[in-house]
Amino acid sequence: MLKAYFRYLKSAVPELIRSGWRFYAFLAMLVAVMAWGGYSYLLMFLDGHWITGMSDMVPWGIYISMVAFFIGASAGATMVGLLIYAFNRNDYKPMGTRAILLALLCIVAATQFLIVDFGNPFRALKIPWLLRNPTSMFVISSTSYYGFMAILGLELYFAVKMSLGIASHKDKSWAKWLGLIAVPYALVVVHTFTGTIFGVIKAREMWNTPLLPVHFVASALASGFAIVVFVAVTTSWIQKREILSKKTFSHSGQLLAAFLVATLFIDFVDYVVLKYSDLPEGREVWHLLTTSFLPLFILNLGGMVTAVVILCFRKGREPKGLFVASSLTIAAIMAYRINLIVVGQLVPLYPELGELTYQPTTPEVAVMLGLIALVIFLYAMTSKLVPMEAKAIKSAPEPGSELKEQPAKL
Repeated sequence: MLKAYFRYLKSAVPELIRSGWRFYAFLAMLVAVMAWGGYSYLLMFLDGHWITGMSDMVPWGIYISMVAFFIGASAGATMVGLLIYAFNRNDYKPMGTRAILLALLCIVAATQFLIVDFGNPFRALKIPWLLRNPTSMFVISSTSYYGFMAILGLELYFAVKMSLGIASHKDKSWAKWLGLIAVPYALVVVHTFTGTIFGVIKAREMWNTPLLPVHFVASALASGFAIVVFVAVTTSWIQKREILSKKTFSHSGQLLAAFLVATLFIDFVDYVVLKYSDLPEGREVWHLLTTSFLPLFILNLGGMVTAVVILCFRKGREPKGLFVASSLTIAAIMAYRINLIVVGQLVPLYPELGELTYQPTTPEVAVMLGLIALVIFLYAMTSKLVPMEAKAIKSAPEPGSELKEQPAKL
């Protein structure tokens, strides 16, 4: 494989160099944001979490919100593999390797946000290797991340071999089964347990519901698939060619709409029960959502409803409409994660505690943006240096050989 990959690099590196000033300006912007975030993390590492908006009463902030978001996005992105291998949707193959890469980078981002929240990265690495309480949801959930990264890493390995045109029948069989296993593992083992971490906390009215793990799965499908659609549309525009056919784009819009409707239904039931039960904690949660956190609340529900309306129309399932709908979906699910994590903690456990507040500080936001910029930077570079499609091998065939397979035209 290494020889074939180095042959591919002979054409990929010059193409990367010729990417143009806009690409380099984009990378420079990402590097600047990463440097800002790195400096802010260094300050937090040296001085402690007091420079953030978190406190002993509100110990989880935007970092844990991003953990939940990126784990969900990683799980949802694996749906592309299921479409290809379980439903024989070969028209999604141009996005197959990209979806695996996105899923892998998202789960890596989630673990980095978790490490940042710990403050000391060495302390974070104790779980589950040194701290192994088998009854702890944290241990079960964090252990599942390692398994998921292993599945995605192997899946990416075999996908790259297929893109290079050197995959054997056994390699293709491995790729198929890993693609099929990744979805139930991601949704049931990884993300359901992530939702259960919050759902089993009896002291928090907003969290303690059996619907929460189900909601995490539904919103994961929506956010992860939205990221894949967003990347497919933007890649088509950047490369000035159709990554997916118009029919496939339309089908992806229908799927995204279905995931959004499922998420909205669970949201509706959850909020109705919260409001109708009229418990003191529930009233306080509703008050916070409709006052201090109203912009995020509107972005969450309004963004998803608007995305569904857009996707109901044929024009909305074309690239321009999909770009808007997928962007709204990503922002809406991210807003939901922040509301869920933060508002759930702002209801005082005892009246004597008074009113609790949480406002992320500039260094805290800088670290978050820095890690998001890192994920985008890694994807931008990896997608240039790793073959994303089978036709990538056309630029560097073996001397004296002919390609046995030609990529299917969409």
